Amino acid sequence: MRKTWLLILVLLFSAAWLQAQSSGQASGKTSGVTTIQGCLQFTDGHYRLTDSSGTVYQLSNDANKLTHHVGHEVKITGAPGVRTVDTTIQGAASSAKEVPVFKVKTVTHVADTCTPPAK
Repeated sequence: MRKTWLLILVLLFSAAWLQAQSSGQASGKTSGVTTIQGCLQFTDGHYRLTDSSGTVYQLSNDANKLTHHVGHEVKITGAPGVRTVDTTIQGAASSAKEVPVFKVKTVTHVADTCTPPAK
């Protein structure tokens, strides 16, 4: 009977330890959240934000949040990510490339107008 209780105690401790490990990993995923600010544009079928230094960010996720802010200065909270794009040419071998994107979480209006820096 004593061995049974000891085994149950070890199993409960192990389960609690694994749960704590899982929680720690999940919270680490949100540590990459950041905010960028700049001029929001829609070109070539993609939303892009150009900041004051001229850095251009291709945006992904929640396009419905972005539509009403095109041509405005905005602050966008989110995290860097990667999008895989099919680059296969008809009749050739299959190919793809990874494109860096900024995954949009929230959009905050800053000003009604903006002028993206010259290229």
